[in-house]
Amino acid sequence: MGAMDQLASAKRDDIRADRITATGKDEIGALTGIRGVAAAAVITYHIFPATFMPWGISQLFARGYMAVDVFFVLSGFVMALNYGPMFRGGFRLPAGMIFLMRRVARLYPLYITFLALRVGYSLLVYHRLQVPDFWFAMDLDHPARDLIANVLMIQSWGIAPAITNPTWSISTEWGAYFLFPLLVSVTLFRRWQTMLVAGLVAAALVVVVSILTAYSEGHNGPLDAYDGRTLLPMMRCLGGFTLGLITFRLYRWAPAARVASAGAGWAVIAYIMGGLILRLPDIAIYPAFPLLVLCLACDKGPLGRFFAWKPIFELGVLSYTIYVIHNVWIGPVHWMQKALPTQMPDAVAQTVVVAGLILSLGAAAIALHRWVEVPGRRIVRHVLG
Repeated sequence: MGAMDQLASAKRDDIRADRITATGKDEIGALTGIRGVAAAAVITYHIFPATFMPWGISQLFARGYMAVDVFFVLSGFVMALNYGPMFRGGFRLPAGMIFLMRRVARLYPLYITFLALRVGYSLLVYHRLQVPDFWFAMDLDHPARDLIANVLMIQSWGIAPAITNPTWSISTEWGAYFLFPLLVSVTLFRRWQTMLVAGLVAAALVVVVSILTAYSEGHNGPLDAYDGRTLLPMMRCLGGFTLGLITFRLYRWAPAARVASAGAGWAVIAYIMGGLILRLPDIAIYPAFPLLVLCLACDKGPLGRFFAWKPIFELGVLSYTIYVIHNVWIGPVHWMQKALPTQMPDAVAQTVVVAGLILSLGAAAIALHRWVEVPGRRIVRHVLG
């Protein structure tokens, strides 16, 4: 397929508004669902200290940062599913530009809107961008550098911290997209031996990140690498993203797909949950993430239907919005957790806190998804052609 054919094909099917689907097939709802579950795990990890949860539940969420690695693997799989054929014949500039434009349209409208709200709040209320310990305001060590890097989404390329903390991972994925044509060529369209070498390199990146992070301060585990001032977050993303591409190749291999569709996903989920409860090392749990994505992509039985269940599916649709904005709920929730028990029984207070979080965060996510993310995507696509 030539570059102009790729251009016409991409415009014709419009990539189903970035839904997780293969050409001519129904949407893989279970993968949208697991995206929502992963987002919920990250939010729970950030907002509710695991030490206050019952035994078993606390272990499941104590390393919620690993849900971001599920995002990375899933992202690689979805990019291969939706965009891989555009680079079957190698890199072509028109196809590369189409791909990047699609990703800008998907990520940037909500991202820049929320960043602008925080910048505007800091300037209007405090008249500066160095405001320590105040809700929604930002405290930038180097305002010019940090702001420019965050506007361009390149902060986590070893340049600066993310102004809105969770967006460090969005910055690393943005970096992975620039390498996508090369990575997809190596993992999808070369010999199996080449793909295996790429898989070993990706696994090595994850192992190196876990080792280096384990010896640094301010992290909750070996894979909790998020500081964009180093290259560790980018290495973490590229490792998972590449493994996601390889997972897609396995998805297209009939023997692997048969095993994955035969209920193996239940065993994978049991292993992940058991590993978290038994406190297995991060690096021992990580290999289950590509298997989880593969099983959910193939499973048409009860497991696949559960993750494609409408409430979970809709959570997945909102997952990007929820993930980007949830960090500003941490302060108010912690304040409520301390203040409300002085006014009512502790069990009632905690119920009010959880219900208030779900309702307020859900309402904000729905509003931003409907009035910023979706129309913004259309506007960017129209402007970029």
